[in-house]
Amino acid sequence: MLETKQTYMGENKTILQFAGELFQNVSVKVNKSDVAEVTGKRILKAGSIVDTAGKIVADGTAFGLVYRDVDFTLSNGTENISVTIFGFVKTAALPIVPTELVKSALNMIKFL
Repeated sequence: MLETKQTYMGENKTILQFAGELFQNVSVKVNKSDVAEVTGKRILKAGSIVDTAGKIVADGTAFGLVYRDVDFTLSNGTENISVTIFGFVKTAALPIVPTELVKSALNMIKFL
């Protein structure tokens, strides 16, 4: 993964409802070509729904939610990203509202 310096200004946003150890993340490989380019940047938003192959989905193949924003703009191809598979998640913090099919596939995530 290409290391870059990041400066956080203001609130550090999170998809999690509760702080602490009430979540579990795993690494999933995501290909740069699977992330849409918007205004010259490729940003995979926190809360995006991905499957085990790292593809962005909105169906019953959902595996987890992207833990934090990932910038693929300067990536050379595939990156390992953190995906939340267990925890309490703020639905309002997600880029799209998960369907009932996604919620049933993500049965270890409680949407609040």
